[in-house]
Amino acid sequence: MLSMRVGQATPFRASTRAPARVTVARPVPTSSTTFIGGMRLGEREDASEITTASSGLEKWTMMRHGNRVKHLGRPADQRKALIRGLVTEVIRHGQIKTTKVKAMVIRKYVDHMITLAKKDTLHARRQALGFIYDPELVSRLFEGVQERYGDREGGYTRVRPDLTHPCPRRGDNTEMAVIELV
Repeated sequence: MLSMRVGQATPFRASTRAPARVTVARPVPTSSTTFIGGMRLGEREDASEITTASSGLEKWTMMRHGNRVKHLGRPADQRKALIRGLVTEVIRHGQIKTTKVKAMVIRKYVDHMITLAKKDTLHARRQALGFIYDPELVSRLFEGVQERYGDREGGYTRVRPDLTHPCPRRGDNTEMAVIELV
């Protein structure tokens, strides 16, 4: 059984519009039972006496251990659009100059598109059409990939430092790189 300890909000001050201090009700265990996710071990989630994070009383935050997604300083939709655009341009031109972090991120997507082209099935073609922006580029990729990468089992791209301008980018000091098809 949980008992609730609730702090009281102080009244409004004359000089401000916001309350001076508001505390939030938190469940306090009455015994030394181990709690996981706000419930005692062995209890069901729909127990009526448990009011925890599901009712909004506590906020649990997790650390990012093991999450290896490079966010590239963008929200998810913008990041996916950026990756799709860069992959399209690498396949179209054979190489592009970008930041080292972006090049390392898009490398696996370019390799995946080439692997799909090597499979040469209708499902693989539709997956590539859903990712690459240019449908004519997809058809060119699927036609010419067998003679170029037929005997290679992966590693279709190479990320190398930009040798034309060996110094970092002016303005934000970002390390530049060239990603190219092997």
